[in-house]
Amino acid sequence: VNLHFIEKSIKEILKKYKNRKLIIVIKSTIPPGTTSYLRNKFFLKYNNITLVNNPEFLREGNAVEDFINPDRIIIGIHNKSKIINKILNLYKPFQCKKFTLSYEESEVSKYYSNSFFASLISFSNQFAYLCDSLPNCNFKKINATLLADKRIEVNSISPTLKNYLIPGIGFGGSCFPKDIAGIKQTLRNKKINNSLLKSILEINDEAINHGFKIIKKNFNKKEKICILGASFKENSNDTRKSRTIYIANKLKKSNFYFDIIDPKVKVIDKYKCSTFDEKKIKNFKYFILMTKWQSFRKLYKISFNRNIKIIDFRNYFEKNKFKSNKIELISVGNSSLS
Repeated sequence: VNLHFIEKSIKEILKKYKNRKLIIVIKSTIPPGTTSYLRNKFFLKYNNITLVNNPEFLREGNAVEDFINPDRIIIGIHNKSKIINKILNLYKPFQCKKFTLSYEESEVSKYYSNSFFASLISFSNQFAYLCDSLPNCNFKKINATLLADKRIEVNSISPTLKNYLIPGIGFGGSCFPKDIAGIKQTLRNKKINNSLLKSILEINDEAINHGFKIIKKNFNKKEKICILGASFKENSNDTRKSRTIYIANKLKKSNFYFDIIDPKVKVIDKYKCSTFDEKKIKNFKYFILMTKWQSFRKLYKISFNRNIKIIDFRNYFEKNKFKSNKIELISVGNSSLS
């Protein structure tokens, strides 16, 4: 992990404020041991400055909501510093669990959380690939049996982690891929077996190849494809490691023709995007859903005059909600390659 910018920021702070009483809070996700390293390198001679690790747990596209209503606040400090009361007082208005940890515990907690949720996505994809290879095998039905387990379901309510047990085209964005790769390297540096984290990334990479197999089986090259979604997730214009880039590159390399529709993204990689236009949408026979934008639910109300195929890589659409009876809905984990 490149620490150039965080070290540069610390140097600039010390240059201007080294004689003032300060609390410096690190919010970035950094490898375990980094906060202690920074403290030892820059702050040992400054009794007036306290370094705190305080990781953020904000989901992109939901950052404001997550900030206003956090589910936990983690504060990493050195040797139970007296300054902790000031930090806790800062967070006093927030009604959630607050954890006072060591630097290292605080740093690991962020990686632990992101690795857990990423593992659920790859876990569901691994079994979905199996379901796709078998006849009469629907992952959704199988997943429902797991969620009924009393160790998971409480008072007939499944936890929201079920939203990560949805197979598809895998995770993108700037957080999960970067953080899994980062903690995997940390384990490697410490000569600890990192095969679990390695498999999470490998299965996620395989999601692109698996998804493309489904495309090739169901679509022919005579019809232009409409790709629904460019951003890596809904309510964001962030295209970093967006799965759409990978799918678009594979389609182009295989001589498929396609347009990309997205309500916020104008250009992704080298591909131009346009907004949802019902008149233009009606001209397409093939659709690939890549991002769960609410606006794409407009497809439900469109009356198509010919048979339509939708490959839903996010398990977002519900077949019974389509006005048209000419829709074939294809998803990962529903005997799609058997």
